[in-house]
Amino acid sequence: MSDLTPVEIWRAAVLGYWTGLDLQAAKQGQVTGVRDTGNRAAVTGGKQMDAMQEAVAKLWRAHPDITLEVRTEGHNNLPAYFRPAKNWDLLVLYRSSLIAAMEFKSQRGPSFGNNFNNRTEEALGLAADSQTAVERGLFGKLKPWFGFIMLVERAPGSLSAVKVPGNMPFKADPIFEGASYVDRYKIFFERMVKEGNYDAVALLTAEAGNEDFVEPSVSLSLANLEAAIRARIEYIKTLPDDVFDELTH
Repeated sequence: MSDLTPVEIWRAAVLGYWTGLDLQAAKQGQVTGVRDTGNRAAVTGGKQMDAMQEAVAKLWRAHPDITLEVRTEGHNNLPAYFRPAKNWDLLVLYRSSLIAAMEFKSQRGPSFGNNFNNRTEEALGLAADSQTAVERGLFGKLKPWFGFIMLVERAPGSLSAVKVPGNMPFKADPIFEGASYVDRYKIFFERMVKEGNYDAVALLTAEAGNEDFVEPSVSLSLANLEAAIRARIEYIKTLPDDVFDELTH
């Protein structure tokens, strides 16, 4: 496979978030210098992460020796345990069987506190539901690979230290003292990966309207995510078809 995805592709995907553009339009804007900010319907309609999804989908499709089906549109439901199903942002299938599922979330200001709680509760709930479904055998013998991408606006509200409640019967973990919301996202997703709730996560931060992004953690970087995706593809490619079919059926 080729080298890591050029940073210009990721910058275009971040730009696509702010402007509601798809990846191709964002890349064209990088070349021409024209930033189309008029497409607000895509943003308000929940499509603001489409450019990032498109960039990641290309990673899954890039291997020359294996053809994977990548779904990013329509209903991409998977069985869950505490509810009937969950509609994922991106699914990857091989020989009609699931090999990966990914979720793409973002947060903009100014309500960083409430939105942080909402986003982390969503990610926690998704992980608990999906991992329990795996343990209960709803996905067969081949455990799906679960990934997550989070883009957070860099602003005073997300970068300033947040006070930890002091009226609790037990003290909070000291790691949260003096941490900003971006720091909290870093701690949250590093621990989610460490505990096996997700196989890989990318955490990006960028100023509003800016394509340049900052990665708060090497272990949550796009390079690490891409390496994890490639490793998953290599594993699936190496499995003999009869072994893959037995694991998935």
